[in-house]
Amino acid sequence: MTKLHVLTQRSEPKLWIWRDKAAGSDSAPAYEAQDKGQDADGFRVFHAPLDHQIQQPAHVQLYTLDQNQNWAWKDCRKDLPRIEEYRFPEDLWMSEGAARMVTENPFAGSGRKKITIHLVTAKKYRGGKLFFWAPCRKGRLVTTDKSDKYGPIYDLTLEGAEQHTFLFKFIDKHGNYEPDYANRLWVAQDGEEIWVHSQASAISTAPPVKKSLVVHALQFNIPAPLHLHLWQEDSDFITTIENGTMQPDGWVRFEYPVYTGREYRFMLYNPNVQDTWEDKEARRTVLLAKDGVAWAVHGNGRRSKLGKDVWTLEGDHELFGSLPAPDKEVCLEIAAKAPGSPQEEPMTLDVWINRARSLLHTGLQADADGCFRFRTYPEVVTSFRFYGQGSQGKAEPIERYCIKTEKDADIIYRYVVLGRANVLIKQPLVDLFSDPPFPIHRPGAWVADGQVRFAVHCPTAASVEVIGQWTNWEEKPLPMRSTRDGAYWWAEISLGELAGAGSKPFHGMLYKFRLNQTHNVQDPAADWVENSNLESASKLVDHQHFSWTDSHWQRPGWEYLNLYQIHPTLFSKRDGLQGLAAVTHELSDPDGYLRKVKATALLLMPTCEFAGDHGWGYNPSFFYSVESAYGGPDALKRLVDTCHQQGKAVLMDLVFNHAGASDNVLWSVAGQSFFDGDTAWGAMINFDHPQVIHFFEQNLVHFMENYRVDGFRFDFTRVIRFGDQWIDHVKQRGSGGGWGFLQQLRKAVHAIDKRCLLMAENLPNDWDLSHPGGPMDTQWCDDFHDRLVDACRGWDIMGKLADAMKITHTACMRWHEATIYAESHDEVGNEPNRISHVAGFGQGMRRSKVAAAATLLGRGIPLSFMGSETGEWRQFPKGDDSALDLDYYERDTSACRLRSWWNRLAEIRFGNPRLEGPAPLRVTFAQEGMLTFTRGEGNDLFVLLNFGHRAGWRSLTELNLPDGEYKELVNSTWGPYRVEGEGEHGNGGWDAHLHRGNELHIPDYGVVVLERRS
Repeated sequence: MTKLHVLTQRSEPKLWIWRDKAAGSDSAPAYEAQDKGQDADGFRVFHAPLDHQIQQPAHVQLYTLDQNQNWAWKDCRKDLPRIEEYRFPEDLWMSEGAARMVTENPFAGSGRKKITIHLVTAKKYRGGKLFFWAPCRKGRLVTTDKSDKYGPIYDLTLEGAEQHTFLFKFIDKHGNYEPDYANRLWVAQDGEEIWVHSQASAISTAPPVKKSLVVHALQFNIPAPLHLHLWQEDSDFITTIENGTMQPDGWVRFEYPVYTGREYRFMLYNPNVQDTWEDKEARRTVLLAKDGVAWAVHGNGRRSKLGKDVWTLEGDHELFGSLPAPDKEVCLEIAAKAPGSPQEEPMTLDVWINRARSLLHTGLQADADGCFRFRTYPEVVTSFRFYGQGSQGKAEPIERYCIKTEKDADIIYRYVVLGRANVLIKQPLVDLFSDPPFPIHRPGAWVADGQVRFAVHCPTAASVEVIGQWTNWEEKPLPMRSTRDGAYWWAEISLGELAGAGSKPFHGMLYKFRLNQTHNVQDPAADWVENSNLESASKLVDHQHFSWTDSHWQRPGWEYLNLYQIHPTLFSKRDGLQGLAAVTHELSDPDGYLRKVKATALLLMPTCEFAGDHGWGYNPSFFYSVESAYGGPDALKRLVDTCHQQGKAVLMDLVFNHAGASDNVLWSVAGQSFFDGDTAWGAMINFDHPQVIHFFEQNLVHFMENYRVDGFRFDFTRVIRFGDQWIDHVKQRGSGGGWGFLQQLRKAVHAIDKRCLLMAENLPNDWDLSHPGGPMDTQWCDDFHDRLVDACRGWDIMGKLADAMKITHTACMRWHEATIYAESHDEVGNEPNRISHVAGFGQGMRRSKVAAAATLLGRGIPLSFMGSETGEWRQFPKGDDSALDLDYYERDTSACRLRSWWNRLAEIRFGNPRLEGPAPLRVTFAQEGMLTFTRGEGNDLFVLLNFGHRAGWRSLTELNLPDGEYKELVNSTWGPYRVEGEGEHGNGGWDAHLHRGNELHIPDYGVVVLERRS
C-alpha cells in the first residue's frame, strides 16, 4: 500500500490511478485511490494498492466531479517512481500543479531561507522573469540581472511555507509562461542551489554537463536511410539525427551531445518507406551519467547500466551495452487448437523482433518432431505468427504471439494454443477443449452431486488452473478445460478430495485461478473473498453450512412493503458491533432500535464487495461476494433470517450499470467481454454479450436462492437502457442491448418467484420501463421526491405536487410502478436535502411529519431513508464512517415523538386495503401551501397536508371533502406527536362527526387525517 500525500486546494479532491496497457492488451488497471482525509501538515492523504509486479508504469492525476457528476480534471499527470526491487515507495508527497513527486515530507525538517536557481536556456527565457508560489497560495514574480553561460540566475528569499516547498516556472520577455508540464516542485531536501532546464520539470543539484550519446541501431530488410529521432518528454527539446554512419556489419551508428543526468527518449524512422515510424513500443529511454556511461531507463522506473555505447534493434525498446548476437534458440510446439482456428496442415511460421516492420524469419516449417525452431536475440521481445490453410485453401494468419527470451537459457521451450494469444511454459491438457459432464449453471464455484464445480469466462486464456489451500497453492494445480465453444473454463473436484477425506470443512477454503500458468487472479464470481485487493484470495462457500430458521417465510405481495433504506455500516455501531452484525443486533435484541421502527422491509445499500472498507458500495468489485468489511456471506444470511423472523422483507441494492474502477478483476479475466463503454463512475457493462448476461442473471438467482432475498433495486438503469447514446454520465457509448439485458434478468427472477420485486432508479423516469411488458416492477419516482422537497422548503408548488401525488393514475399503468420517497441516500448524501434541514429552523421536524404522511399515505410503494423517521437533519456522510446516533434517537423527546408519528402512519397503512395496493388517490384541494387528497374506492380516508404557516379553521366544503360523515383518525399536533413547541389543533378525534358543512381546525406545518364512518 502506498500513501500519497497531496497538497491541494480542492475541497473534495479525487485521485485517479491507472497503468499503461500491456502489450497486446486492450485494457489496463485503473481505479480511484481511497481518500483518508488530511494529515497534520495539511496534505490530503490517499491510499493506493499498487502491484509492483506489474511492469507497466503507474500514473496519478487529481480531479473533481462537476455538478453533473462528470470528471473535471484539475491537475497534470504524475508518474509514480519506483525504488529498489521495482517496488513503489510507501509514502510519496506531491503538490497540485506539479508533475514531480518526492519520497520525503518537505515539512519534516528545517526549511531554507534562501535558494539560488540556475536556468539553463539558450535564449528564449533570458530577460524574462521567474514566477513562484507556495502550494495553494498566491505567487510572486522575481526578476534578475545575474546570469552565466547557462542562462539567468535567480536568488530567492523564502517566507513561511515557501521555506519547505514551492512551485515555480519561468516567463519569457514577451510575457509568455512556460507550459504547465514544466511546473517544478522544489522541496527543502533539494538544497539551496539547483539547476533546471527551460520547459522541463526536472531539478538537478549539480551544474549540467554535455557528453556524447552514441547509439548503434540494426534494422532488418528495410532500405536506408535510417534516422534517429531524439527528444525529452518533459521539455520542448526535440531533434532528428540524419547523418548516421553505416557500419560493415549492417549496424548504423549515431552520435549526439546531450546533457548528463537528463532522460532522453529516442526511436527510429525511415522517411522513404510506407511505415515511416517504428511502433510506439520501440520508444527507448536512456540517461548519461557524468562519466559518460549510458543507463537504460525501463518502464517500471528501474535503471540498468550499459556502457559508453548503446546498441538497439529496430522494433523493440531493449538497450544493450555491447553488440548483441542472435544466439538464443526457441522451440515452439503447437499443443492445441482453439475452436475456429485453421485446422489444415501444413503450418508455417513468421518471426519478428517485437513490433519490427520487417521479418526476422519467414515461412518456417516444423521439424520432424513437430517443433518450430528459430534463433533470436537475448532479452528482447520476439513475436511470431502461424499461418494455416483455411477453408478456401489460402494461408490464414492466426493470433500473433510474444515471448521474451531469458538471458541465461540457451534453448527456450514454449507451447502454443492456436487461437489464444498467450504462450505457455508447460504443456497443457491433451483434451483442453472439451465440454463438461455437467451443466454450467453459473460462473464461480458451487456444490452439486458431491462435487465442487468451477467455471470462469476467460475467452483469451490459453490455460486456466485452480490453485488453493488444498493444492498447496501452485504445487499441484487443478487443471481446467475449456468448453468447445470457448465460453467457459471448467473443472470439478470431489468434496472428499477437497477436504482431505472429510478431515476439514471446505467452507472458507482459499483459492484463486491461475491464468496462462503465470498470473494468479481472484474468481470474479466468488461467493466470498478475503477482500477486494487483486492480490488477495477468494473463499469457497458451503451454503448448506448456514442453519436457516425462517422456513415459514414467503416473499410477500408488494402491497405489504414499507421500505426502510439502510447502510450496513453507517446505521449503527452500538455494543461494539459493525456492519451487518450491528443491523442484525438492532433487530434481534428486544430493545433494538429496528424493533421500534415499523417498516416492513429493509432496502440494503450495496453489500457486494467493493474497494476499501468504507464508502457507499456503488463501486462494485465482486458482484457475487458480500463485502468482507460488512461481515461476509454468513452475516448477510443472519440479517435476512432475522428480518424474516421479524416479518420484514429484505431487498438488495445492485449496481449493474458499471463495474468499480479499482480492484476490478473482470478487467484482467475477461475485459473485452464485460466492458464496451465507459461511464463517469467506471467501465460500462457490455449488456449484449451472452456470458455477461448469464453472469448477471445468475447473480440475481444466487442471492434469491442462497440468501433468500426478496427483491432488488437497480442503480441508475438509464445508463443500462441508453448506454449506446450520449446521455448524462456516459463518457463512451457502448453497443446497447440494455433493454434485452433487463428483460433477461426479469426472466431469470420470475423462473424462481414472480413476487421478487425489481426496482429501478431511472432518473428522470421512463415509465415504459415498469409498464406491463417492461423489465421492472417499480421505479423511484423522481417527480414525487422533487416536488415534495420543494414543498417542504416552503415553495408554493401545490399544483405540481398534486400532479406528482396522482402519477400512479396518470403516467403509470399500475399502482406499484412508483416508489415514492422524501429522502434517499443520494438526495441526503450528495446533496444536503434532509427534510429537517431544508424545511428551516423551527419547522424541520413538523414538515418532516408532513413529508412522512405524504409518503406513507400516498399511492405507490413507500420508501424512507434511515434517520428520517426521527427528523435527522445532518447530511448523510461521504468519506467518513460515522454512524447514526441511535442512543440519541431513543432518548430525545422530539425524536421519539416524530418516530411515534411515523409508526402510527405505518400502522394505518399496514393491512389496510383502503391505503395499500391499488386503492385510488384523488386530490381534492391544492393551493395556499395545502394539499388534500382521499384514498380508497369510497373516499375512505381524507388527508390534509399543510406545508405552510397558515393555521386556523377552514370550511371542509372549500377543501372538497367528499359526501359522508368522517371522524378524525390522527392529527400531527396531538400530544404524542407534538414537537417544536406546536400547539394542538384537534378536531374531536374519534368522537367527531365531520361532513362538508363543518370546518376543519388546520395546524400550521401539520397533518390531519379523517376516516369515513361506516
